[in-house]
Amino acid sequence: MKNIIIGTAGHVDHGKTTLIKALSGIDTDRLEEEKKRGITIELGFAHIPNDAGYNIGVIDVPGHEKFIKHMLAGIGGIDFVLFVVAADEGIMPQTREHFEILRALGIDDGIIAVTKTDMVEEEWLEMLLEEVDEYFKGSFLEGKPVIPVSAATGEGVDLLKEEIIKKCDREQKRREDKELFRLPVDRVFTMQGFGTVVTGTLMDGEVSVGDDVIVNPRGSRVKVRGIQTYGKETESALAGQRTAINLSGITKDEIDRGDVLSYPGAVTVTNMLDVRLGMFSSTDRVVLNNSRVHLYCGSDEVICKVILLDRDALSAGEETYAQLRLEEPMAVRRGDRFIIRFYSPIITIGGGRIIDALPAKHKRNREEVLAGMDVLAGGSIEEIVCAKAGERRFVKQDELADELGLLHSEMAVIADREVEGGRIVKLSDSTLVSDAKIARLIDDTKQIIELYHQDNPLADGIPRQELMSRLRDRWYLEDDKLVQALVRYMLDCGVIEDRGKSIAIAGFSIEYTDEQLALKDDIASRYEAAGIEMIKNDEIFALSSDGRIVRAILEDLEEEGRIYKVNPSYYISTEAWNQAVDAARSFEDKFILADYRDKLGTSRKYAAELLPAMDKAGITIFDGETRKAVK
Repeated sequence: MKNIIIGTAGHVDHGKTTLIKALSGIDTDRLEEEKKRGITIELGFAHIPNDAGYNIGVIDVPGHEKFIKHMLAGIGGIDFVLFVVAADEGIMPQTREHFEILRALGIDDGIIAVTKTDMVEEEWLEMLLEEVDEYFKGSFLEGKPVIPVSAATGEGVDLLKEEIIKKCDREQKRREDKELFRLPVDRVFTMQGFGTVVTGTLMDGEVSVGDDVIVNPRGSRVKVRGIQTYGKETESALAGQRTAINLSGITKDEIDRGDVLSYPGAVTVTNMLDVRLGMFSSTDRVVLNNSRVHLYCGSDEVICKVILLDRDALSAGEETYAQLRLEEPMAVRRGDRFIIRFYSPIITIGGGRIIDALPAKHKRNREEVLAGMDVLAGGSIEEIVCAKAGERRFVKQDELADELGLLHSEMAVIADREVEGGRIVKLSDSTLVSDAKIARLIDDTKQIIELYHQDNPLADGIPRQELMSRLRDRWYLEDDKLVQALVRYMLDCGVIEDRGKSIAIAGFSIEYTDEQLALKDDIASRYEAAGIEMIKNDEIFALSSDGRIVRAILEDLEEEGRIYKVNPSYYISTEAWNQAVDAARSFEDKFILADYRDKLGTSRKYAAELLPAMDKAGITIFDGETRKAVK
């Protein structure tokens, strides 16, 4: 069955609730105060029975200006609007305000119901219909059905219902893929014997009894104990259905209107939004840079600060890019529509669309920032993925899918296509990096290594851990696996070379001066001449006034395989080391230090340095008294 949600709109006392009762048989005014005052205060819910095979849910919103915030909590999730204008009053202040809100929220279809026709003369009604046509000209309601109706007499109700059913035969814009499930909570209550129940319009995806879901933005994990849609128990609910969910693991006081139920990753919890923001043409207010406003998105409301990115003020009818800095976290998805209201007095002044739910903090009046906004607002999904992969922040493939509201499988296809085209690099940890960003990383890595060479002219490369540490500091990286993946990518590309304990720029070789070459030969020959009777490092370092040069020569000789590092105090020629190892392995059974000393024909002093090195290298095993060679 196709699931459709209709929302009412229109001025207070224009007959929205009475009309819904005539269509559905349900009185959506459930509060005692609503019945007493004769006006809708809170959101009301109904469903329209039909033989066409549709689940038609209705959200009845308050029309009074004092309850606009309640109207905003329910209207954003509708498929089309039932816009109500009373025949005896015509276009009124909340008619205009509701209409501006609908346009800002991107609602693109609807039906106009002219109510209370039994209260006016035919001539007056004809004049009112002309006024309605003129008012909605040039908008999404131009040319849409206009149905005169009287809930009191029943005239036009059947025709209106027919038009509603015709509207239901429309392309489904909501996505039913399970992993995208999200439900903005618009009502929370407790039922005896059941516990906490929440209701809302299921915006995307599917949820089933027994599922574990997240309460955003607080992050609580709860279990779905039961589900109702349109008053009936069901095992699952789908996108486009008015849904009541019985939750276990949470109390009524731990969840509020404005929270969002979702699967992990299906929404972005954020304190900052990049948006395309527009002001209503009818407003007489101006938003200045750094103004505080009320932000409404889904069923949530928070205070935020508006940072205008290309100007100092935004006036009626104008549109621009802005960054909204929220005073409390909000759970949203890129592409969501929102409304803003002036901070004080609280009046509705504009709205727009979220183009980035997880942005960096921007500086104002920067061409590159505004150019990036153009891509995020109007680019293809491939261009947007490349733009996000090019940001200073690093993001993994599945994380970016969540951020952009894509299925992980969809993101995989896009990423593979962009990698094949050379626009994106996918690292071994699944991080996506744009071609321009990886080029900057390579340049930075080369610069780090070159600076190291300037300070250490005879080192064959920078120690691996030091390179990783400097990359972490320069790019503010906290994930060691990401740093390792970056270094691995550059090694695989041949940009840098692995020199064992160090990493060098590809093709790099140490260039010694004649004096340094002579010192290197002298040091090597001393080790060769010493043989088993090793030379202490202090004697070698005394050969030059520059200890860095001696250290570099020792590391180079070790790398070339001409000497072996026994411990921090001694090196030995490789030939002598092999001789020492052969002596240890010549024992058929266990031996002690004195046995080894005699076998090697050296002093106890040198034997005592060599054997622990062999233990460490796994050549011998020491049990505290004797050793045995590993064959």
